Amino acid sequence: MATRWIDFAELKHQVSIRDILERYGFLDGLREKKPGKLVGACPIHGGKNGTSFNVDTAKNVFHCFSECGGGNVLDLVMKLEDCSIREAGEKLSDWFELHFDRRGGIAKSAKRRPKPQGNTTASHNSGRGNASSVNPPLERSLKNLNQDHPYLVERGLTVPTIKEFGIGYCTRGLMRGRIAIPIHNEVGELVAYAGRAVDRELADTKGKYRLPDGFKKSFVLFNLHRAAEHADRGLIVVEGFFDCFKLQQAGYPNAVALMGSTLSEPQEQLILSQCDRIVLMLDGDDAGTKCLREFYGRLRRRLYLREIHLEAGEQPDSLTDDRIRELLS
Repeated sequence: MATRWIDFAELKHQVSIRDILERYGFLDGLREKKPGKLVGACPIHGGKNGTSFNVDTAKNVFHCFSECGGGNVLDLVMKLEDCSIREAGEKLSDWFELHFDRRGGIAKSAKRRPKPQGNTTASHNSGRGNASSVNPPLERSLKNLNQDHPYLVERGLTVPTIKEFGIGYCTRGLMRGRIAIPIHNEVGELVAYAGRAVDRELADTKGKYRLPDGFKKSFVLFNLHRAAEHADRGLIVVEGFFDCFKLQQAGYPNAVALMGSTLSEPQEQLILSQCDRIVLMLDGDDAGTKCLREFYGRLRRRLYLREIHLEAGEQPDSLTDDRIRELLS
């Protein structure tokens, strides 16, 4: 069964932490220290310290200075109910009758609350705006790509993969001498092309990959618009485009790529909007190992998280299909 679509970032933006405290009967036990600031004993661990629990209603966050830490409305429900982020999201959606659609925002809301006047979702909202507003002028040369280029075969791509992802070699314009890879945002809008240099005589000297000026890859997860249809299986997170292609061919259409070895806050929110479990399958080098540790520290309390440790020098696109299935079984 497909997982119910929840836009976690938008949910945090819509639900007031004051309403949550009121629902649990904790609001009366807090006092207003100053406008927008509540303080009192922590309702999570039942502490007796009358000032350990602080709430900022403008920013829609809380913090327990004793032992519970802090966070947003989802974190508060997770701590109170001892549940996963998806379970917390479903509870909040049901309580406040919030219904989300895959195009972003709210499709229906019978009890829509005023949005908090903080900046807790600024990165997500600006991410969606940046991702969809940088639609580059798609040159005519990109509409007639050579999909029979030997490089694609050398990298092990099959014809169905090449056709599905719209990959091809470009001989003209800014992407000449490069394999052009279309990039879509989470709702399937074409927002950029990445150009992978394969012909040094024709390609410019701007590195292995070229992206349009102004495009911020930290606001996009490559292939998410396709992988979302299989998010009930969780998401497999890899680093690069060709890692994603390889997993697709091995039978894992739920793979997404970071387009690098860092996970940004907007990308994290995109993951959380889709599922409550992921598999991290990053390159077996120092950078990949470092990122695994960082990602695990950031996400382990919010997701069911599994790590695939590759050998030194290994990366997903260098593995055989059988080896991929063995690792992911």
